[in-house]
Amino acid sequence: MTDMLRNIALILVGATATAAAQPSETVPDAPAHHRLREVRDPLATTDPWGGGVRMTGLTGIGALPGRNFGGELAGLVRHDEVFVELGLSRWKPEKTFVVTEMPEHVELGLNVWSFRAGWWSMKMPLRAWILGEVGELASASAMPGVVARMMTGDTPKNRRWNALGAGFGVAWPMTPKVRLIGMMELAVPVNREELALDVGTYKPDPIAARSSVGLEVGWR
Repeated sequence: MTDMLRNIALILVGATATAAAQPSETVPDAPAHHRLREVRDPLATTDPWGGGVRMTGLTGIGALPGRNFGGELAGLVRHDEVFVELGLSRWKPEKTFVVTEMPEHVELGLNVWSFRAGWWSMKMPLRAWILGEVGELASASAMPGVVARMMTGDTPKNRRWNALGAGFGVAWPMTPKVRLIGMMELAVPVNREELALDVGTYKPDPIAARSSVGLEVGWR
């Protein structure tokens, strides 16, 4: 009887040791390749800060006679999904017009400072914003002095450009720090004064529409 009990005890101890030696089965939280895909998605970012410099070519209608063309240089900063941007652009009409009411006749053009603020998706290459613009028509002086001349009254009222609007854009990543960007905007001029040109008078349309394509360099 004693030998039988001893044999049963030895069998139980051996079975317990064998079970302990076998690895336990665990269920992983998620496959490794799924976790890597989330981190390396080129259209998404987890960084709380981003920004860069944008250079775009412009085309539109409404601010100047006929079709309008120009270029813009802008700097922008993002925090989470909110961004702000300050841009400086120069517009010219399709044809050459001369402003005749100035002491020195100047070709018609438009210099604009633009402030944008809005939503910048951290998961998709999409943006949307509201827009405020301050500018000067037929500027014969340097572009950076637009705001200063308006504040001191050196720019006549009918040559001032003030507008509010909104827009949206797509910024498609080409490399980790370079994006191809396309934008569309509508701007409503606050003041629409007539301006004397060599071919008659002109004033901006009630709504100016424009689009732009260019490159943006910086961090998402």
